[in-house]
Amino acid sequence: MAWLTEEGFKCLEGGQIDKHDRKILETIKENPGKRVGLSLEVLKRLERRGWVRLRDHKGRPKTGPLFRTFISARETAHGPRSLEEIGIPLKAKDEQAFLEFILDHGPVMLSELSKRFTNARYLVKKWAQRGLLISQKRPVYRSPEGIVFHTGGPPGKLSRYQEQAVLQVNALLEKGRFSTCLLFGVTGSGKTEVYLQAVKRAIEMGKQAIVMVPEIALAIYMEAVFRSRINTRLAVYHSGLSQGQRYDQWMQMVRGEVDVVIGARSALFSPLPRLGLIVVDEEHDGAYKQDVAPRYHGRDAAVARGRLENAVVVLGSGTPSVQSYANCSLGRYRLITMPERVEHREFPEVEIVDMKALAQAKDNGDILSPRLMETIADTLKRGKQGMLFLNRRGFFRLYICRFCGTALACPNCDVSLIYHLEQQKLTCHYCGYECEPRQECPKCLRSGLRSWGFGTERLEHELKMHFPGARIARMDTDVARRKGRAQSIVKDFLEHKIDILLGTQMITKGYDVPEVTLVGVVGADLSLAFPDFRAAERTFQLLSQVAGRAGRGRERGKVIIQTHNPDHYAIRAAISRDYLGLYQKEMELREQLGFPPFTYLVCVRLQGNSRARTEQSARYLSERLKKTLERWPKRGKEIQILGPAEAPIAKLRGKYRWQILIKSKSPYLTQRLLRVAKKSSASALKTKGVQLILDVDPYQMM
Repeated sequence: MAWLTEEGFKCLEGGQIDKHDRKILETIKENPGKRVGLSLEVLKRLERRGWVRLRDHKGRPKTGPLFRTFISARETAHGPRSLEEIGIPLKAKDEQAFLEFILDHGPVMLSELSKRFTNARYLVKKWAQRGLLISQKRPVYRSPEGIVFHTGGPPGKLSRYQEQAVLQVNALLEKGRFSTCLLFGVTGSGKTEVYLQAVKRAIEMGKQAIVMVPEIALAIYMEAVFRSRINTRLAVYHSGLSQGQRYDQWMQMVRGEVDVVIGARSALFSPLPRLGLIVVDEEHDGAYKQDVAPRYHGRDAAVARGRLENAVVVLGSGTPSVQSYANCSLGRYRLITMPERVEHREFPEVEIVDMKALAQAKDNGDILSPRLMETIADTLKRGKQGMLFLNRRGFFRLYICRFCGTALACPNCDVSLIYHLEQQKLTCHYCGYECEPRQECPKCLRSGLRSWGFGTERLEHELKMHFPGARIARMDTDVARRKGRAQSIVKDFLEHKIDILLGTQMITKGYDVPEVTLVGVVGADLSLAFPDFRAAERTFQLLSQVAGRAGRGRERGKVIIQTHNPDHYAIRAAISRDYLGLYQKEMELREQLGFPPFTYLVCVRLQGNSRARTEQSARYLSERLKKTLERWPKRGKEIQILGPAEAPIAKLRGKYRWQILIKSKSPYLTQRLLRVAKKSSASALKTKGVQLILDVDPYQMM
């Protein structure tokens, strides 16, 4: 089955093609998606020319060009007088206005005519029959509706560190060879301006660029910044677009109509033949790691594509990952530093609130400390904006029995259900299971179930209760999942239509809003308890990034951090902006424990419908791995096998889960070991109905 592409329609309308091909294209146009009796060889030839798209008979493509009906006047019609001259009276004023509109505006979509004229369809049919109007189906472009705001134009003068950074990146571009540099600029140092200047230079050199950001909301913001500063052919690409919008953006790239692509992780695979620059903003962010197949890290994949394309890769961050900074120490990356904020702006004042020291009444349910509440009130009084970050990792609103302590769990997954205030429902965030809240505990059978803890919804509710006149908005994954909602919130916050923006880590990075003078952090230490060797590093990054949102205008910002663990080295390092102190501490600990960057990690996960068979398979595979190492007496000592062990989330979406952790000093040996293990255990695992999943450099081992 065949459909015409946009290029195919253009050929039919005015392209110079032979009569035979024109006849074939006309046949396909009249019978889209139908069997037209043409040989596959002919259709393949047209597909190679880009004139048709082919699909087998099993189903239509999920998306493709969007066609709309356009109405235009034939060349013989020159207005109402000419219509009278050829013998067609034109008495009705509505018909005169209708035809004048078409003549003045050229081809007009039928849907647009229907909005303006109530009897548009009747008039189109009438005048088409009389030979004065023609109706044609044409492809239309589904443009993502980006936000537009005024940035005040380019900065008057770059800081000395910005100038040095731009010169270094441009020098790398001029060489035309692969190179990776880490742009380590503190929050507010003007890294985005460096990206802009680098992209402009790449385009001037006839090259193309990709700018990657970790979140969709940040992609929307970055798109607005670039559109307001660079007059170039720009495309956006991320999962927040509809299928049709993604198709149109992709086809623009294929046709060579794009100079720069901005988007999340998937933007890296944009088809740009003249790629010269890849920017990875907030390179430290864990959102760049894809945890479902194909499992890859966007930052590392960007470096790999840069090597393949001979492109320059710029990794930007105010809190670089330990891995990337270590690569600079080893000479793999070039280090470019920007240690000062632009325009000599002061760093925000940071204040710690020790929640342990606060004497709170039992079950009073307070989320915000009196000090933070007082500062919010002062911020609102002065007409400024604030941001509240809930470090929700491991901190949810659970349904727990007050008599026996049982948490209501998902029947399909080994995780607790989360109570959503807005929907009044209990939800599993892994498989989507939902149920109504209840009071009777399934274990002790007493009426003791109630909600404990809180999430962003509860925080929003409490803020609105204490500050009824404030304009408050929430940004988290639940909100961002709704099409266009994240875009709307970002736009309103930039235009000061929102006074307080609260949310999870989506709000911690990238945004430059001059009127934000207050940042509050709730539950700063909660991510430290997460079972992950990167927990301290991530906590430092989160706190540093969210604190950096304050004081980006003329007024100095204030940051209030609520924590139960004020003396932890990660929190202390974030308060004092001591990245090197944190880096050295982390390197010491990781060297002692054998974690990256001193080793390579692979998580081997097994999952199946039977707990016993899954455990049996995990133990069998672990033994196979260890026996393989025994056959490598010299180099086998470079690899350590840990486990098997039940995964922290032992059951997920009805599957029982076990895992084995491999630590290795040699990526080559690890690959060789995994190939041997997979080959020797494939049939045994298949017989037991157990799936094997390999995750190299895992970011989630739950």
